[in-house]
Amino acid sequence: MDMKKFIFLLVTIVLVSLHTFSQSVGITDFMRLNPYSNFNNPAYFIPYKGYGAFPGIANINFAFYNSSIIYHNLFETKNGIPTVFTPNKFLNSLPKNNWLNTDLSIETLGFGFRVGNFFFSFNHKLRMESHLRYSIDMLGFLQYGILKKDNYENYIYTSSSPAMIEFEPNINFYQEFSTGFQMQVLERLYIGARPKLLIGIFNLKTDKFNAKIYSSPDDYTIYGNYNVNMKLSSPFPLYKKDSNEKLIFQMPSDYSGIVKNFFSNNLGFAIDMGAVYRISQEIRVSASVVDLGFIKWKGTSLKMSMNTKDNMGFYEFYGITTTQIKNYIENGVSIGFDSIVNSNFSLNEMKSYYTILTSKIMLDGYFDLTPCNRFILQFKGYILGKYFLPQFSVAYNGTFFNLIDVVVSYSMLKKSFANLGIGLGFRLGPIHLYTGTDNILAAISILNVRKISATFGLLLDLPVKEKVKEPELNYLLTKKKNRKEECD
Repeated sequence: MDMKKFIFLLVTIVLVSLHTFSQSVGITDFMRLNPYSNFNNPAYFIPYKGYGAFPGIANINFAFYNSSIIYHNLFETKNGIPTVFTPNKFLNSLPKNNWLNTDLSIETLGFGFRVGNFFFSFNHKLRMESHLRYSIDMLGFLQYGILKKDNYENYIYTSSSPAMIEFEPNINFYQEFSTGFQMQVLERLYIGARPKLLIGIFNLKTDKFNAKIYSSPDDYTIYGNYNVNMKLSSPFPLYKKDSNEKLIFQMPSDYSGIVKNFFSNNLGFAIDMGAVYRISQEIRVSASVVDLGFIKWKGTSLKMSMNTKDNMGFYEFYGITTTQIKNYIENGVSIGFDSIVNSNFSLNEMKSYYTILTSKIMLDGYFDLTPCNRFILQFKGYILGKYFLPQFSVAYNGTFFNLIDVVVSYSMLKKSFANLGIGLGFRLGPIHLYTGTDNILAAISILNVRKISATFGLLLDLPVKEKVKEPELNYLLTKKKNRKEECD
């Protein structure tokens, strides 16, 4: 592999490494014996008088969604070993807009209890969600604008048809305190809500990051213009002021206020809401919206703006000099973008700014073939700013002996259709152990997976032997007297 191909591959790997998890795990949505199915819809019935969480290990979720960077599109292989680098095949496989999204959730404290027809719960979580959207031209320019220098006839990106690069990383890392309730308001209707107090820890928000770029096939000179607006907030300042009161990036040397900032700044609010309607004993439908909320970031907040002085023209990128590199080593990272390209650059402190969470909307329908065997059809949509990612799932849930929870699911979303999920739950006395993934096929070829998520948890369920039963309704398929009410 020559140096040009190595550069292309290296940038691709860096993009992947930025995001190693994604959309929230859905396999617990379908587990009837798991009280955390209530996280998908706070109106779901919880069949216990109470539950308690083992701190730190009660509910751990991670996930990954990669719409485009797939190993078998990058290489031809022989016996599993890459033999030929295939950047053209890779680029032809990309859609116009591409995603690398992540989601990580760790519950540190949780419990719930029943009072009559009400079920109350409390949870504290650490959560991280990140989304990276980028255009096909971002990788196309590396291949056709830098690495491939054929001739003018075959040259793709020119001053009249530049590469249209968009790159939008967004990261949210925050704490979540929630108090939920679920209740039966009519014979067939459950409702639920979960208000949440949010405390932000770190945020990177990209309002705009786009560029028009082309290069000369004769001398490798790169020309372009760009417009960048980003915001940043962290529990400690990532900058200092020089003698001229100008802000420059620098890693912190004083962490004395970090604990205070973890709990005092960057407050927000969110809510989960849902309803479940039982059409009959066998059929029910439900709807919910989850993580509808925002965070106000005011802890050491920064705004960075950078754009070419004349966005109608194209300017030569001069590169970074050895003098600048030496200065970075000796004095910290002071980014002098003005010397890299003819630009306007500003780095300013902010009083505050707002971000919204990745909200999810959900509709589903349940059909109980028998009391032990349930089939589910679910639609879930992720709202990523002005973008929307839909997901469709079908699932089977079997509950046996009031001890075992089994889930098999299939889901699909944009550019991701091979997602076969499996979930298992075991109740051993009061101990409730569960685990699952929405793509078991990932174990066969992890580098070719577009979507994967996994979950694990350990709970205490009460009572130990008997569940709390839902009220019985008229049956749709069988007469009540002939129907077996419990799973053997």
